[in-house]
Amino acid sequence: MSISFDNVEVDLANFELRRDGVRVPVEPKVFDLIRFMVENPNRLISKDDLINAIWDGRIVSDAALSTVIKNARRALSEGSLNDSRITTVRGRGFRLNLPESEMGAGVSESKTATPGRPDDFVDPSFVVLPPKGEIEDISVQLQRRLSRNIARLPFLNVAAPRSVDRFKDASIEELGEAFGAGFALEIIGQKSGNQVQLDCLLFELKKGVSIWNYETKPFAPAMDLDDVIVEIAVHLQPQLMRAVYASILASGTAEDPRALTLQGLGTMSLRGWNRAAFDEAEGVLRKAVADKKLPQAHAALALVLAVGQEMGLAHRDQARRDEAVLHADQAISLDGMAVDVLGLAGCALCDAGQGLRGKTILKRALSIDESDPQSLAALGTQLFREGDTEQAIELLDRAVRSVPQDSTIAVWGSILALALLRNGDTTRALEMADRAVAADDQTHLSRIVMMAVQAARNDQAAAKSYWEDARRVTPDLSEGQVAAVLGKKNTSALLAQIAT
Repeated sequence: MSISFDNVEVDLANFELRRDGVRVPVEPKVFDLIRFMVENPNRLISKDDLINAIWDGRIVSDAALSTVIKNARRALSEGSLNDSRITTVRGRGFRLNLPESEMGAGVSESKTATPGRPDDFVDPSFVVLPPKGEIEDISVQLQRRLSRNIARLPFLNVAAPRSVDRFKDASIEELGEAFGAGFALEIIGQKSGNQVQLDCLLFELKKGVSIWNYETKPFAPAMDLDDVIVEIAVHLQPQLMRAVYASILASGTAEDPRALTLQGLGTMSLRGWNRAAFDEAEGVLRKAVADKKLPQAHAALALVLAVGQEMGLAHRDQARRDEAVLHADQAISLDGMAVDVLGLAGCALCDAGQGLRGKTILKRALSIDESDPQSLAALGTQLFREGDTEQAIELLDRAVRSVPQDSTIAVWGSILALALLRNGDTTRALEMADRAVAADDQTHLSRIVMMAVQAARNDQAAAKSYWEDARRVTPDLSEGQVAAVLGKKNTSALLAQIAT
């Protein structure tokens, strides 16, 4: 079925846009927006309508929405933004002006579902319930900013806070009926003077089963609210990922490409950055990319292939690096405006030796979400490679403050420790390396870094202990794998020093 106007044809069946009979390349989100608008011509479409139709109701930044609108206008009007049929109704929304006399046959009824998605795996929902207690002055910020943080996780339908407000006093049954399978976060605040303490409870919708709870220390909202929101988010994310991961394995939908992608990402974040976990993640993600239209799957596989070699978790192989670049390219071509895709693909490109292009992709991600931890860490790591240590420390420090408290901190914390060590700050390097070691008992990466930090402190006994612990994790740990982390020159001297 196609819809035609001017010299444009929107082919709904084949997901193609043609102008004068020539196919116009458009990113998937841009095509989805054009499709939704041509199926609803001359109707005033609100921002919420677009988010529900194109992003399944997930939290989306104004910058991301504006970029999609701008690219849709360009696609429909031969690059000109001034002549576009998509107009903005200030403060209300958008409209595709399409007189009936100019429309070709075949307009279908409005659809709000994302086209082409498998039906056997349903993205779980996540809801931050309106906070309760004596915290009315900070409840809106808590709800909105925690929702935005969790919306960074792939394949999770995060409910917009506005749509949740009416469920403040709803029962678990009512929440399950409204939002389907998924999870909810309940926050209850207690106030004492100018101090507030928050009690957070994550539970499963439908069943009402408690999964995780977390209590903050008393804090002064006027000074510490930003830090507390980050604190809750970084502890919540791995627990939520663990619950989603478990539900996929138990649901019978584990062969769905999106479920496989979540399994691959979950394997790395929950089981650690080690050879066995990377091998398992690679196998799962190779199944996921059988669906050639799933950008997150390609981006995740690109990351595994490239980072595995860069971190000494796989043998260096140019063919695997080339494959990583191909999957990163495929991911970006499928969705070049999704921050999760750009963060993973940009990191993979940097690790595969395409630093300039990788930095460009990561900067694009940060222009959409300036606080995205994956993009901050990957860009900081690349700058560290290039010798820009001060800027690398700044970006890595920001990433580590907002990184989920899972094995990921072992990787990013290790790189930050190396940057601090290069900068002569052995005290902070030791603190960060210690945190990285504690975060993952099954990776040699953080133990190699701690070995280097202890050697710089002239504590040879401690350095030797961490070398032995690294070999506990990876018994056949080679000098080449150590050099992948510390560099050839530093590795030879350090290992010779420990051997004496």
